[in-house]
Amino acid sequence: MNLSWLLPAGHGIPVLMYHRVWPGLTDDLTITPQNLREHWDFLKKNGYHTLSLPEYLTVVNGDGRFPEKAILLTFDDGYRNNFEYVYPLLREFRWKATFFIIARSLNMLEEGDSGFVDQKMTLEELQQLDPATVQLGMHGYAHEDFSSIDLPALRDALQRSINAFEDSGLPFHKVFAYPYGARPADQELFLQLKDLMSDLGIAAAFRIGNKVSEVPARDIYEIKRIDIKGSDTVDTLAIKLKKGKLKPF
Repeated sequence: MNLSWLLPAGHGIPVLMYHRVWPGLTDDLTITPQNLREHWDFLKKNGYHTLSLPEYLTVVNGDGRFPEKAILLTFDDGYRNNFEYVYPLLREFRWKATFFIIARSLNMLEEGDSGFVDQKMTLEELQQLDPATVQLGMHGYAHEDFSSIDLPALRDALQRSINAFEDSGLPFHKVFAYPYGARPADQELFLQLKDLMSDLGIAAAFRIGNKVSEVPARDIYEIKRIDIKGSDTVDTLAIKLKKGKLKPF
């Protein structure tokens, strides 16, 4: 029995984090196209609607009001299957989403793909995305683990990401999603990283956290997202929309 209607909604905007979309494959990172459609049919039926990345940032910076049942859809890593399955569905629903791209793939240097399911979008495919439908953000240069590298390496990863996007000519936003959701455990280093992001003009950074994102944001460089897994049913999604996780009480 779905008891999600009994739960009080978190005050803020759910930011949903998806990754791969592939027929017949369900795991922590991969949802089937059918299940994704079921998620979105549920959202639409229940009055949810999407914000663009600029709209979301305006709200979390405290500069605007957000409508009831607003959500931000995000997809990490820039998989080609997002171009094949997610983009047409966004166009069909007339919805918006943010794709966080590993910048090395813009230079055609992405390596280690184990099969078609892991292939990344080409620059040509990214150029075909309508920026009113899909906003592009950064996801590291080579999907670095930001919890295990020092400040010069952090600076290098961010600067190379910005350079790769600027060289590509793609419209993009200086907004960052931490690969693996990882941030420096050392608080002094984390503060230095936040200062660095501010100096580089990075407007916001997303972690995981599995909570509804606060509005306005308490810390613009630690915006929480809700991890959506391939096995999540519509009932599971209903709980996560309100509480961010499956243990609601």
